[in-house]
This record gives sequence, C-alpha cells and structure tokens, in this order.
Amino acid sequence: MKSESKSPQSFRTLTRIGLAGSAILLIAAIASAVYRKDEPPLPEQAQREQPQPPTAAATQPPPPNAARAIATPNAQPANPSPMLETRASLMQTSFSLLDGRKKRLADYSGKVLVVDLWATWCGPCRQEIPHLIEFAKQYKSKGVVVIGLTNEDPEDDLQAVKDFSKQFKINYPIGWADVQMQLGLMQGRPGIPQTLIIGRDGKIRKHFVGFSAAISVPQMKAALDEAVAAE
Repeated sequence: MKSESKSPQSFRTLTRIGLAGSAILLIAAIASAVYRKDEPPLPEQAQREQPQPPTAAATQPPPPNAARAIATPNAQPANPSPMLETRASLMQTSFSLLDGRKKRLADYSGKVLVVDLWATWCGPCRQEIPHLIEFAKQYKSKGVVVIGLTNEDPEDDLQAVKDFSKQFKINYPIGWADVQMQLGLMQGRPGIPQTLIIGRDGKIRKHFVGFSAAISVPQMKAALDEAVAAE
C-alpha cells in the first residue's frame, strides 16, 4: 500500500518539474527573440536593409552658369538643317560693348554676322581669336561683321577683357552676353567657344561648338563665302 501511495506523488512531482522547465525554456525563447529584435543589424544586413541615399549628382541641379566653366577644345560644327531663323527676341536683345555703347544684333541688319561666344580664360577661344581677326579684316568689304560676346562679368572682368583685347589687337566689336543671351546663342549646346554664322536673312547658316584650326577655319570660310554669295 505504501509503494502505491508514493507512485502518484512522485508522478505529480515530476510533472511539476517538467512544467516548470518548459516555462523556463519558453521565457528564455521569448527573451531571446526580443533581444534579437532590438539588437542592431550587422553591417552587411544594414547595407541590405537600409536604403542608400541618391548621389549628389542625381539630386543637385547643375549651377546656372555651368557653361562658363567649360571650354570645348574640339570643333563640333553643327549645321542646322534646314537653317534656323534667329529668334526675334535674340536679335533685339541689348548688349553693352567695351566702350559702353549699347548694341543689338538687329542693328547689323543686312550684314553677315559672325557671333562668337567666348571668355578670356578659355584656351580654345584664344586659339580661335586670331582667325576671327583675319576674318574681320578679309571679309569687311563683303559686308561681314564679326562680334565677340564674352560670358564674363562686365564689372569684375572689365579691365581683364580690355587688356586681353588690347593684347590680341582685336579689330572687331567686343561686348558682354548676359545669361539669357548666352542660352539663346548656345541653343542647348554646352561649352565655349561657340561661333554662329548668321546670314543677311537672319538665318543661322552654321553653328560651331569648340575650335580646331585644321577643321574649323576651312569650314568657317566656306560658310562665310556661301553667306556672302547668298541673295
């Protein structure tokens, strides 16, 4: 009888121990899960899970005067086909010359224009200018006017442009192109120098981006001869 009474007692004791152990294991599992949830991810995990910010180039627009910081060494003549009519607003835009006079491209109506967008710091511009000086001399009697429009600051860079013009003995008008006129002349093409040959009819006959003496000069002469000969 005693052995039989001990057996249920022992069974109940073992059952209690088992339940207590299971409870301890359950509490430990829950605590471990909570700890892992709060634990910071490993570097590789963080790299996969956290979205990377976009690069500065994708989020920041280019500066408004970015064209000023680009010099284009290689000639890339772009001949509009058909020829583009120079916008009336561009022809009527006023620009200041070195001597302080105000001019518009429209003031040269009936002339063949060689409009050069340049800057004193631009290496290819320096290479092109002696040829423009020669064009101004050679084609003057044929009704051709060369105009150089710098994209520099008319106040801060006034003396530098004057000195440059004197040093290079520039024989054609030099003026200042503001941002709007620059954009109108460049027609979406970045870099300087940019040289446009505009016929007497106001149409852009040739648009050069950059300068290479071997390529640009013969093409400029050909375009000038065509523009002079055109009715």
